[in-house]
Amino acid sequence: MQGRIDEGDFAGLLEFSRSYDLEFRKRRFGNAKKLFQDKEVKSKATEYANAVTFDLIGINRSCRKGQESLESANKYLQELRDDVKKFLSLEKTIQVET
Repeated sequence: MQGRIDEGDFAGLLEFSRSYDLEFRKRRFGNAKKLFQDKEVKSKATEYANAVTFDLIGINRSCRKGQESLESANKYLQELRDDVKKFLSLEKTIQVET
């Protein structure tokens, strides 16, 4: 996504942000959330996954005709990175059975 922003490829970024929600948030985050046992952790995971959706919506809006903004796209991409880091920080709560 950063490469598309750097190139000013709004059309490519728009298309990518649409498909990324399904692949990334719903599939990847959905599967990962199943590993969390604690209700509070699951709740946080859902919160972070929802934030990712809003980050992707922000990126998408930044790319629409007449609303193109590299500054806004970069802002939402950074928020996406931050929210993914928060989600990944929950990984340490997963208890692996041996």
